[in-house]
Formats: sequence, structure tokens, C-alpha cells
Amino acid sequence: MISRRRFSQAAFGIATIGAAPQRGAAQSHERILVAGATGRTGRFVAQDLLDSGHAVRGLTRNPDRARERYGDDVEWVAGDVRDRASLLPLYTGCDRVISVLGATERTGENTPEAVEYNGNVNLIDQAKESGLKQVVMITSLSAGRADSDPDLVARFTGMLWKNKAEHYLRDSNIPYTIVGPGGLRDYEPRLQGIWFQSEDNITVGTISRADVGAVMAEAARNPAALNKTLRIINDPKRPIDGWRDALSQVPLDS
Repeated sequence: MISRRRFSQAAFGIATIGAAPQRGAAQSHERILVAGATGRTGRFVAQDLLDSGHAVRGLTRNPDRARERYGDDVEWVAGDVRDRASLLPLYTGCDRVISVLGATERTGENTPEAVEYNGNVNLIDQAKESGLKQVVMITSLSAGRADSDPDLVARFTGMLWKNKAEHYLRDSNIPYTIVGPGGLRDYEPRLQGIWFQSEDNITVGTISRADVGAVMAEAARNPAALNKTLRIINDPKRPIDGWRDALSQVPLDS
């Protein structure tokens, strides 16, 4: 018989990663709301949190479909990040929120502006109103460049809205962590180390979605991640788990 935990991993399409997730002091066994938990990266975030003993509440427009596909280790709840009123009851009993939102359309209802900016603004505002301890939000490795690189914005209009969401979160006065990964890839986790990039000296690269999930989950567990922007790519020259110690060396956002 397959255990519920193993069934959950199989349902998410996630293999056992190997090294157990590490927990930050006094951060274990909280309830964390994950927006985008059914996505290709969000599934890794949810599983990592489950594996470290957290209760995970997954925000989705269709809880029945999510439960059918991924099992019920996650508490699936109905909501729409584009509608702030739908979020209010979902925050009850939660300690933190992790946003793994990603736009799926260039036009229509799920554009970068609608989802990655307005959706995140709604998550942030509700987190602040509900008194949550932290917001962890995914953006992009190059999102910070949108302030000074009009060519980047012209080529990737979504980068503008990721950048605006970053500014909004930093100015919100709620504790936060921003995770800006390089190009997302579906290769196996823990094949390479993770490199925290300097904001003023970005090296373009890629990163496993599973490794991004590990960093986002750790950001919710580890106080050393608070009020920082983590620009990350995989790097074969760095130790596989060296990033966990390196996290404390990443400077606070100014």
C-alpha cells in the first residue's frame, strides 16, 4: 500500500529529493498559504513545506480538480488572486503566504499585469490586513533591471509588472522575501549548487524548478531570508547544499 506522503509526491510528480529540508529556528509547523501551488514550480514549494512538517493551504480556482490530481495532503481552498474579496477568509489561521504566481496570457484575464502585479498586490494587502508574518514572492532574475533597461521591458513586457510587484512588496512594511530565479527548467533537483546573484552584477543562467521550490520553502522557514531579494541560478561549481549557509550572507535590501 502506498502511504499518503508517497502518494502526495507521486501525485505532484515529485521524486524524493534526498537531503531533508532544513528548518529555521521557531518557524516549523506553521500553516502557510501557497498561491500557485498547482503550478510547475508551486508544486515543489508545497511538497517541500509538507516534508518539513508545515500545514499547506493551496489557493486554487478549482479545489476539486486540484484534490483529484494532487491528493489531499494539501488543504485546497477556492479563491482568485484577481478578486481580493475572495481572499479574506482564506488567510484565517495562516502564518505566511507564498506567491508562486505566473501569468499565462499576454492578453485577456491572466496577463502579467492582472496576475503578477494586481494579483500579488491583492495577496500582499490581505496579508498585511490579516497580520501575517511574511510574504514570499517569486519574480525573475532580471526583474530589477526593469528600472533602468527599457530594452528589456520592450522585449519582455511581463518584466515591468514583476518589477512593480517587487517595489510594492518592499514598500508594504510587511516582512518579505523576493525570489528571482533565472530561466526555469524541469531537470532533476540538486544536480548543481545554487548561486545567489549580486543585484548590480547579474549573470544570466537557468535553475531547476525543484531548486527554486526549495529556496522559496526555506525562505518561509529561515529568519535569515527576511527582507532580502534572492536572485538565483544553478552553478555546477558550488556545493549542492551550500546555499543554505550562504543565505545568511545575502545582504538586506536597502
